[in-house]
Amino acid sequence: MENFFQKVRDEVKRMGKTVEDCPFRTRYHIMPPVGWLNDPNGLCQFRGVFHAYFQYSPLNVHGGGGYWGHCTSSDLLHWDYHEPVLTWDIPEDRNGVYSGSALIEDNRMYLFYTGNIKLPGDYDYIDKGRISTQLLVESEDGQHMSAKVKLLGMEDYPNGITQHVRDPKVWKEGNRYYMVLGARKRAWDASGARRDKGCVLIYVSEDKRLWKFFRELAPEKDFGYMWECPDMFCLEGRQVLSFCPQGLPSEAERFQNLYQSGYSLPVPGKDPEETFREWDMGFDFYAPQTFLSQDGRRILIGWAGMPDTECTQKNLSVENGWQHCLTIPGELSFKDGKIRRMPVRELFALPWRDAETERKCYHWEGQTVKLSCDRICSEELRIRLGSQENGMTVRVKDDMVELSFLDEAGKAALCGGGRGRRLGRTRKAAENLLILIDSSIAEIFVNDGEIVFTTRFYLNPQERDLEIHGQWKWELQVV
Repeated sequence: MENFFQKVRDEVKRMGKTVEDCPFRTRYHIMPPVGWLNDPNGLCQFRGVFHAYFQYSPLNVHGGGGYWGHCTSSDLLHWDYHEPVLTWDIPEDRNGVYSGSALIEDNRMYLFYTGNIKLPGDYDYIDKGRISTQLLVESEDGQHMSAKVKLLGMEDYPNGITQHVRDPKVWKEGNRYYMVLGARKRAWDASGARRDKGCVLIYVSEDKRLWKFFRELAPEKDFGYMWECPDMFCLEGRQVLSFCPQGLPSEAERFQNLYQSGYSLPVPGKDPEETFREWDMGFDFYAPQTFLSQDGRRILIGWAGMPDTECTQKNLSVENGWQHCLTIPGELSFKDGKIRRMPVRELFALPWRDAETERKCYHWEGQTVKLSCDRICSEELRIRLGSQENGMTVRVKDDMVELSFLDEAGKAALCGGGRGRRLGRTRKAAENLLILIDSSIAEIFVNDGEIVFTTRFYLNPQERDLEIHGQWKWELQVV
């Protein structure tokens, strides 16, 4: 294993200055020290310290590696990076250490993850050629891991489940432990054509090691062919199922990305899709995971990216040796039957200062920006980052919010890397807006987090202008 980690050290040393000098590096978001990052894993607070693990490919900026990266923080905003904690070193995970979760108990950390195997040959890797194994490691400090223990293999999944089973999320309820796994179930439509269904498998254990199948959550109607990254938790007395369905047809005002991320509120007699709501309406959001902080907050972090879109939704940091980041940690709450997501309160405690603006224009090179807008009239609000020729625009009118990189002719701005337009609609007219801009990521929170837009964008420092149009009350602060 030491040889694997030495390769990472050598790559960080080789590319370190190129990565550090990149103008798109963020200040308050988790990034890869080098290479590629995707799903957040093992989110937790352990002995007062926040730990975030993440899918990490330090040796390839386009992904495909098999490490868990690791960073820690005391405030969820300033992160210290450590060496990776997991890589492929046993037969069960020889083609990748996939996503998973953390459980804290008895002053010890338990990390659950999926080991992936793809057999060489002419396989479809759906029904044949793939082996998905659920594994456990333990740690006393969050950095040094015990030997890996196999918990579940292909022989433990129900009949009818394909070889796509992954992303264990584990929690304790009473005296029992529960594990949810994302899965793909074989299914056929009325004509006999193969139309697989996404589902969630639930397992139960008395000791975290011996697991028994408990039940399956699967829709009656077609709602995607695979559900990834499941999470089950309780928020203000309501049970929540979070998951990422793949294969939903796109609509004008929802399911606008290639793959979706959302949550359902389980209701007796209703399928999960009937109460499904998207976590985020922007271009770059996937694979969210939540955890409970020691002060009782339910905190969510997602991947500010999207699978299988590298050719159509480019990230211009690639030429500087790194790609992707995670979202700002968000606090979850309930209001009007929906989950609201706002940045963690620690963000508002930063030493923000009022920006000196002229005619609602501001140049924000080298700073993190927080723009707050409150409605005082029914006029449209329009905010542009960058220029008319190369910029991103946020428009708010009544209950409609638009995020766009397109000009009047429909041509996409270079700073969007191919991103186009996304729409979202609030329950009533939009009343307030919070935009957080951290170098190459913008997160837009509407109506105290009723809907959120997350997007990456790539303006060079000299292009970082902000303009506000509309008679809304606004406050612009920087740090």
